[in-house]
Amino acid sequence: MMVVATVAFCIGALLIGGAGIFLLLNLGEHRALRTLRRIVPSPIAAKPGGRVALEGRTEYGPAGRQVGPVTGEGCAWFHVRLIREPRRGYTRGDEGPDHDLLLDFSSPAGFALADHSGRVSVDPALLSHPDLQGPRVPVTTTLVHRHTKPVTLPPVVAPEFVNDLRRGEYLTLTETRVPRGVDVFALGRLDKGELKRSRPGLTVFTSDTRDKAIAARREGIAVSNRIIVGFSLVGLALAGGGAGYLTTLA
Repeated sequence: MMVVATVAFCIGALLIGGAGIFLLLNLGEHRALRTLRRIVPSPIAAKPGGRVALEGRTEYGPAGRQVGPVTGEGCAWFHVRLIREPRRGYTRGDEGPDHDLLLDFSSPAGFALADHSGRVSVDPALLSHPDLQGPRVPVTTTLVHRHTKPVTLPPVVAPEFVNDLRRGEYLTLTETRVPRGVDVFALGRLDKGELKRSRPGLTVFTSDTRDKAIAARREGIAVSNRIIVGFSLVGLALAGGGAGYLTTLA
């Protein structure tokens, strides 16, 4: 019985600790929600710089219409990456990537966000922000080529990359493109006429509306609150019961 009480106490303590972690995460979500509510979207032409919320649609950038090299589809911007896995000479435990990077390039310049008042350039680096939530604006196409399961690769992949492939290796070709005309809600920083990541703080770039983005945050907070309460109650019950029984043995 002492073993059961000890296990119950440990599990209870872990659940209470988990509730604390969710509480800390929830604080960040509350800050993000306050930011979304505080910064109201304004016409693009009305904000010369600083922290902004914008609503518009994706448009061609300075380089005009682009064509994705993998799909052949028209877009406002694209990025192409070709990797070979595993990295030659790689062994488990090695530092660094486990693949060889063969191609990595983007269309010239970036793309733009436009509304009835004007347009602003968008820094493509904003799309790779690690904390972006909501439906993504870019469309991703991935092709995987193996000796055992070959696929037809576009001309952007040089034949020597395919011919040099060894047994057990494979190629992964990825095209990320931003279509023209996608409705976007964005929250970031305007710097010299270009929309960039917030520094620091919340960054948003999604095809959801502002109302949907706020609703998604509120739902996430509500779910976390239920988890915190559940973990806390069960954890206190287990830890308290286990501790109470162990004290009777002292």
